Amino acid sequence: MALAFGLELSHGYWMPIAAMVAMKPSLEQSTLTAAQRVAGALIGAVTAALLLLIPAIEHGLRLFSVERALEVVALVLFMHGVAIRFGNYALYCAAIAAGVLILVDLSQPTDHTAEGYRVLWTLCGVGAGLLVMLLADLLAKHTAKAPAPPA
Repeated sequence: MALAFGLELSHGYWMPIAAMVAMKPSLEQSTLTAAQRVAGALIGAVTAALLLLIPAIEHGLRLFSVERALEVVALVLFMHGVAIRFGNYALYCAAIAAGVLILVDLSQPTDHTAEGYRVLWTLCGVGAGLLVMLLADLLAKHTAKAPAPPA
């Protein structure tokens, strides 16, 4: 959180969210979750970027209807994400990431660099979460090997 908010990173709030989600009770679980989250974030970002190209060529009433249709697509992505959460975590992350990126961009239209920053900070957050779990695992192993104090 200190990096995201201390450096005033553009869309940096994605970093602590991704770090908290990536941290699990064991290093193996964290590594698996992080790999699936990274794959899902990349798939979701590409999907959202492609879908967000549609309103770029529309104007007037057609733009309004395309934006409402994209909102429906985002809601469908959320529903599918929830339905497949326990079946495939990577596809769950992809669906949720695509839905969030679509809704965020529709409410505050930006260029595609904003999606890039969001994905970048998500990847950095996952990496930070893995680093914390690696350090915790090393500390646990070091503590377990320490000799017992004499009685």
